[in-house]
Parts: sequence; structure tokens; C-alpha cells
Amino acid sequence: MQRRFWTAFVLCLLVCSARSQKTPSGADLPSPEEFVNAVYTTIVDSSFGHYYLVVGTDSCHFLKYDYDEWIKYHLKEPLPFPILNELSEKVYLSRYPYFWKQQHLDKAICITRKQADSILALNPPFDHKPSSNNVIFSFSLPQFTDDGQFAVIDMNLVCGQVCGIGYTYVFRLTTTGEWKLVGQCTNWSS
Repeated sequence: MQRRFWTAFVLCLLVCSARSQKTPSGADLPSPEEFVNAVYTTIVDSSFGHYYLVVGTDSCHFLKYDYDEWIKYHLKEPLPFPILNELSEKVYLSRYPYFWKQQHLDKAICITRKQADSILALNPPFDHKPSSNNVIFSFSLPQFTDDGQFAVIDMNLVCGQVCGIGYTYVFRLTTTGEWKLVGQCTNWSS
């Protein structure tokens, strides 16, 4: 009985912490779904009427990074070292499962991994230009700096057994309230 209580208690804490993200400074952060809705046209082909999204989040690759490499090749504007460190720390500390809430996502159709496999099976082998209807996306849980001005998220696109690509994106909140892409790094491709 006591074990069930503690399991339920820990699960409740994890779910609530992802839902009500407030920073130590008291800044309100968008929900994960609000953030994805705000940036999906930047990281998902905007010509898609909808996109398939794996219901569970992936882990983010921004745990350890080479600052010099990011400055040289991946940043579109200079970011201070402490900002990148804070985002990396947030990613490291956020290794709990999160499931997307379909009703709060604008263009996404949430699917299970088994459903994703069935959709991908419709693509011919080694086809690197499949129909937009047969492409699967997965995102990591977005992480924000304490002041709510910067965010990091991973996006993976899979279009077959040997077709796909994964990116890490860094965004900055503009004065108009829009998220601007300020960094992008390819994590993998096939």
C-alpha cells in the first residue's frame, strides 16, 4: 500500500512539474504544447496540413556540447556561454517521461511507436523523398532558461528504415513574443 502511494506521489510530481513550468524568478513559461505550436512551422515543413508526432517525448541531445563548435557552425547569433550551460543543465535534469496532449497541439496527430512503424511500412525501402503523409516526427521535451528567454528542443524526422534526420534547435524569445531560431545542429542523419 505504501509503495503504491509513493509511486503515485512521484508520478504526480513529475506530471505537475512539466505542466506548470515556472522559473525561480517567477516568469511564466509556455506549456510544452504551446511551445511546439509556436515553433513547429520553423522545424516542421509548413506545407504539411498535419504531421504525425510520436506521443512520448524523446531525450534531448543537448547534454554535452562543444562551445567552440556551436559558436563557429551552429549559432545564427552570439549566445553567452552561461545561457548554453543553463540549457544543457536543464536538459540533464529533465530525464522523465512526458506524453504530448493531443487536444493542445494544433497540427499534430499523436501516434504510438507501433502506429509509427505501420505508417513507415507504407514507404518503399530506401526512398528518401516519401510522401508527407508517411513521415514521423518526435520531439524532446522543451527546456527553458530561468528567465524564459531561451529554449532548446530536439526534433527527429523518420521516413523509413534508412531515412531520417535529427536536429537540436535553440530558440530566443523576441520582444514581440515570437520564438526566433538562433541555433541549429544536426545530430544524426541517414
